[in-house]
Amino acid sequence: MAALLTLTLALTSVPRWRASDAPFLLFALSPYLALGALSTRLRCAQGRAWVLLGFTAALSLAGVGCFALDSWTFHTMEDYRMVQRFTVIVVPMLQLLLTAPVALIVLLRARL
Repeated sequence: MAALLTLTLALTSVPRWRASDAPFLLFALSPYLALGALSTRLRCAQGRAWVLLGFTAALSLAGVGCFALDSWTFHTMEDYRMVQRFTVIVVPMLQLLLTAPVALIVLLRARL
């Protein structure tokens, strides 16, 4: 659900998308894809799965909130449309930087 909201907000916060923007959309969805792949690996470990669910919910709420604020500002402030915006790049990058250590910890604990 958060991936769909992120995709919708990313698409509505720019005047027009081109086919060359597809890698950015995939990059925006990559934290959710990584967490989905990790959760399928942890189907048996109930405790770790709940921790991962909480982390995913917090990360999704923060990401969707940032995209929603950016989209709202884009549509309400005319001056904001004239500046270069990096929300589509910075938010997924921060999400991936937070996801990588959590995934590493969860995978290492699953092996122990």
